[in-house]
Amino acid sequence: MTFWPTDADPGHLEQTLARLSPRWTTWTLLTLQRHEHLRLPELGRALPWISGTALSQQMPRLQHHGLVDRTGRGQYQVTIAARQLAPVYEALSAWESTRFPTGQPTAEAERIETALARLRPRDTTTVLHLLAQHPRTSFTELQQRIGRPGSAYARLQRMQSDALLTRTGHGRYELTETGAALGPVYEALNTWSPSGTTAPASVPVAAPVAQATVSARATAALRRTTTAVQGLFSHAPAPESAVPAAWTAASRPLHTR
Repeated sequence: MTFWPTDADPGHLEQTLARLSPRWTTWTLLTLQRHEHLRLPELGRALPWISGTALSQQMPRLQHHGLVDRTGRGQYQVTIAARQLAPVYEALSAWESTRFPTGQPTAEAERIETALARLRPRDTTTVLHLLAQHPRTSFTELQQRIGRPGSAYARLQRMQSDALLTRTGHGRYELTETGAALGPVYEALNTWSPSGTTAPASVPVAAPVAQATVSARATAALRRTTTAVQGLFSHAPAPESAVPAAWTAASRPLHTR
């Protein structure tokens, strides 16, 4: 299997990831797709762990990027482009569950969002592309490709923390098996293309993803409601005792997403 699509443009792929990766995007799109169309208050009731402010700010962004339409009756629905995301979501979910198993039931939407968070930070795709073409690349070469000398080391450290690349004994970098396994993800991303959208603003560097923490937050949030969309789960959440207040507070949107 070829790791990288032969006609892929790393810059275009990073723009695509920037559209899809902001926190709660996957949850929102899958919920709307299941319900066909919802007004904002109805969407909020279906996703009660997302604050009203976060939803209100998110919907114009999804409209701007061609993922959601707003009807004349004030209802939101996914676009054709959003419905065509199924292969992308399937590839992301498979990669995340295979490479970062949690050993516990995890919502599919949460797996997808966690995978996207690993790939979203600026230059991640560019670096992976370079290493796929030129294994064992030096720090200097990667630094020149990134073009931001002051932040290159931090970016590479984050990618190491997310198990996407490793540093050899000779001071060179190469893809890990986890990084090389992204082939189906990038193939799906390269095939999917939203029409009539504007390129998003530059994406800030995000901190390494703590998988266990993210899963705990999602699980805690899901337990707070009985109205969540069951189709989004790999396993339906089982009834449990009340969620600790600390987990409830931690389930708010992550600033690093």
